[in-house]
Amino acid sequence: MSGKKLSYEILLLRCIGCLFVAAVHAVIMTYRIHDPIPNELYRLALNSIRTICSVGTPIFIFITEFLIAKNYKEDLPKQFISKRLKVLIPPYIAMGIIGSLYKVQESGQPFTAYNLGMQSLKNIFLADYNGYFIVIIIQFILIHYLFHYKLKSWPAKIVLPASFLVNFVYLAFFNFVPPFGFSESTGNYIWYYLSWMPFFGWAFYFALGYYCGKHYDKFIETLNRRKWLILAAPLFFGAVLLGTKMLGIPKVNTSKTIWYLFFMPSVTFVIFYLSSKLKSVPNFVVSISDHSFGIYLTHAVIMRVFVLLYKPYFADAPAIVTFVLIYVTCVGLAMAVTNVLNKVPFGKYLVGPVRDNAKAVRKQQGLDAPSVATAAK
Repeated sequence: MSGKKLSYEILLLRCIGCLFVAAVHAVIMTYRIHDPIPNELYRLALNSIRTICSVGTPIFIFITEFLIAKNYKEDLPKQFISKRLKVLIPPYIAMGIIGSLYKVQESGQPFTAYNLGMQSLKNIFLADYNGYFIVIIIQFILIHYLFHYKLKSWPAKIVLPASFLVNFVYLAFFNFVPPFGFSESTGNYIWYYLSWMPFFGWAFYFALGYYCGKHYDKFIETLNRRKWLILAAPLFFGAVLLGTKMLGIPKVNTSKTIWYLFFMPSVTFVIFYLSSKLKSVPNFVVSISDHSFGIYLTHAVIMRVFVLLYKPYFADAPAIVTFVLIYVTCVGLAMAVTNVLNKVPFGKYLVGPVRDNAKAVRKQQGLDAPSVATAAK
């Protein structure tokens, strides 16, 4: 463990973030089997699940910076950049190449070396698949490295409002201003995909993660002092998020809408508050957290395969049943694939490494059962 301590809260937050992301894609895949969905109640339930669970990707941005800020309050280690790039870049490239298979298939193009090669290049250099979050994380790792010593002297009361304003204005532009100045296809691609890449669209989550990690003890103390506000906030902002979604304000149907700037902190804070009250962390939470990188990268590929298998047999089944089936089987299989590949040479370079927190958590709970705020890797 190298003397470093992490919060149990992060294990729970990483687990929930991973499951949320998978739930979003399970909804999308359900619509590929049942489109349209005639049952209004099922349609409302699935759309609500997708809207709420889209908070998963912002949660991962927060987690990345929170851990860096909490673990390296003074100096950064010499291999800070290289150590992280070795973990992030190989699976990003590998899954980008694998993802070209389903991208070509979904586009209706023939499986030629040219089409697969072009889509692979597009996936890798334009982050044109669900691994795009790795590009965003790499940007913030570099930003933290470049501004580590300056960040320590910049006050939160200036940086947090400034980053929120930059983030809000950036997202609002792409949320409410229609594409212009390009052909329709190019404009839509820039507005509704490439606009996700620059760090401006995630700056507030980065800044929030930094100050919560840097001032961890004070952060937890504040959550406990604001108990009822913390518990009420996700209910309020969740209702706002669902209400504006139903009204089509904005029409963008992803985690890149302005309302997540309010909803993500409320969800994160309540998870920190509630998990700090736990006396132990369930084994399945630790296991999903440990496999979360691989689950994140592989579940979308597996879901696409399962859609092809399920569609002939479940087209007439209730949509909510199809959703649960896709969700449970594909997350479980993604976890199994990640685990197996990590046991063979170079497997972790395909799907990312599996963390090893289970043993550390059991040891910590045995030695210090009453304390949940200090443990794990």
